[in-house]
Formats: sequence, structure tokens, C-alpha cells
Amino acid sequence: MNDNAEDMFRTLKPRGLDTMVAEAHARRREEDLAKAWDGSGSDRVVSVPTARRRMPRVLVAGLAAGAVAATAAGVIVATDGSRGAGGSRPAPSGTVRIMDARAVLLASADSAAKAPATSGAYWYTRERETGRISPPTPEEQKAIAKRIGKAKLWRGLASPPLSASVSKTQDSWYGRNRHDRTIVGIDPKISFPTPADEAKWKRMSLREKRHWDLDMTAKPQVNNYNFADLKLSLTQRDKTIEALAKLPSDPAALERVMRTWFKHENQLAQQHDGEPMGDDFSQYVFGEAQDLLAGPLTPGAKAALYRLLAKQPGIRYLGTATDPMGRRGAVLALGSGGDAVRQAKSDGEIRLIVDPNTGRLLAQESGDRKAPSLTMTYEAMGWVNSLGARP
Repeated sequence: MNDNAEDMFRTLKPRGLDTMVAEAHARRREEDLAKAWDGSGSDRVVSVPTARRRMPRVLVAGLAAGAVAATAAGVIVATDGSRGAGGSRPAPSGTVRIMDARAVLLASADSAAKAPATSGAYWYTRERETGRISPPTPEEQKAIAKRIGKAKLWRGLASPPLSASVSKTQDSWYGRNRHDRTIVGIDPKISFPTPADEAKWKRMSLREKRHWDLDMTAKPQVNNYNFADLKLSLTQRDKTIEALAKLPSDPAALERVMRTWFKHENQLAQQHDGEPMGDDFSQYVFGEAQDLLAGPLTPGAKAALYRLLAKQPGIRYLGTATDPMGRRGAVLALGSGGDAVRQAKSDGEIRLIVDPNTGRLLAQESGDRKAPSLTMTYEAMGWVNSLGARP
């Protein structure tokens, strides 16, 4: 029964509430390639335990090219978010501040604490995910061949036949009563790096397009869930919507809660993998922050989380960036030195884009900074009182 609970609960929760962007991308990438190589159909379901968090969940990053001089001096420039995708305009007087990463987090904490407290029956989020597919690299081919065997390597569709970027939106309602709803596949869009890739896509059969999630004709799908009578595991109980809404507003108290979570997830990892997670507590806090900042925290709890982050070593400021909605924010990642440089060259780097002037998480992304492998944009979030309502 508990295994079924794990599977059902995983379909309920928004990706942002239990899986980091880079981990989701890496897992989905491996599943897609392995699925194609072993010849299985597009309806195959791969079970991945919720709390098995391994590398590349460890978030490390190097310096953004445009911010090398500033970070070398230990300072950054944070703006008021007025610069959009269509260009920039001067920020109003007094809104530009010189900061280091710790100051960005403390400024975000101060802003978050000033937000009005709200509540409701359901926590609503609107997320837009943009992911890229591409044929496997030689390194990926070796990894998958080792996992499934060379004999199966070229059965069926050997690899994604083209490169493309796909965007879709998901609306989610998560109830205090554990009655929930998601609407997936909203407003699908696809783009291609070259005309040749687009031509390949046009020649693909509908089956192939669906196999690689490249079908842009499918209608949004509504999913309703009733988890009221489902027995939850310990780690699931830690992070229900009701539990998250009650997190403490004192940083020391929040740290005690998160250390308990850390202990529980290490216990679960030990059961599944025979060893605890590879993270230390600082890495765990940064990883959880990506989920929690998109969740139903009170203004006080969100401020406490930012202040707890400010105490953690290794969080770096990488400059400012504009998210897909044209909102500008401060970019944060975890890591330093040679590890950060190496991670910045791989899909393992995860970055948070936050607005220090509101305390909002705008987006998170992974992979190359100029062309991220996966981007999650938080378009809207807030409490509502009925399924289907929006704040």
C-alpha cells in the first residue's frame, strides 16, 4: 500500500515541491533515452522514488561571465526588476544596491516578511516548463549502454531524432483536505535551433511525436485526485500543504525542522540505496529552498528560509538575469572554486532567479546559462478557496 502511496503522491505534487530542476531533467533525459533504446513504448512508466536525491542535486556554480569582476570583489548589483526582455531602463533613484550574495538573501528576507499574510483552502501555482531534447552525446550513449546492455542499444528509436525546445504550462491546486487538481499541457509551444530540425519534426509520425513529447496538437488534460484517505510516508507527512503552511517564522526553529527533514530523507535514502544522501546540510537547505519558495509558506516562514540560506556557506551571486516573462532578478547558485567551474559546464548547475525587492522566486533553471536544458518559470502562485479558482 505504501508503494502505491509513493506513486500516487508523486503524481499529485508539483515538480517544484519534491524534485529539483536539474534532477528532473537528468532523470527524464535518462528515462527517455533508455526507453527508446530498449524498444519500449511511449506509455511506459518508470518509477523513481520521491526522496532519492543524489548528484546532480548538489547545486554548484561558477561565476557568470558578466559578473567576474564584481564577484571577485565580493559585491553585486541588484536592481528593482524594471529591466525586461525588450531592453532596459534606468531604475528609480535609490533602488540600486551593492550587495554580496548574503545581502541579496537578507534583502529578500526583509521583502518577504513585508508581504501580506493570506490563506485559503488550496495552494495554486501556474508553472511554465521549457525543456530541450537532443540526440545523446557519446558520454550519454556509453552510460545508457552500460545500464541496459549494448545488445539493446540500437533497438527501436535509437535516440531523439532532432533537437527542439518545448514549453508547456501546468496549473495546480493542492488542498489542505488533500483533494487536488492539475491541468497539464496548457499552451504548448515548440522551437528549433535549425530549419533542418524543424523539417525533421514535420516529417515525424504522430506516434513518434508523442513518444518524444513533441505533439503540439494535444489538448490540456485535467487530473483530479483524492488523497484524503491515503496513508503517507514519514517524508510525505513532513511536506504536505498543511505542514508547509505551518512552518515556523524563526530561523533557528526552521533550521531544527529542516534538520529533522534531513534526517528523515537520509533514513529513506539508506533504505532505498543502502547509503545516505550525498549532500551536507547546507546543500540540502539550498535544494529544499527551490521547492519551498514555490510553496505555501507564510511571509514569516519565507523570510526565515532566506535568513537560514544566508547562513549557509558557498551560495554565490551570478549577476542579474531576465526570466522568460521579462522579470529581472538576482541569480543564485551554490558552489565555489574548481567544482563550480566544472559544474557550470554541465547540466548539473542549478540557478534560482529571485527578486530581492519582493522576495519572490521567479524561475529556476539548469544547464548552460545561455541555453538552459530546463527552465521552470513561476508565473503565479497563491491561496484560493476553491478548485479551479486563481488568485
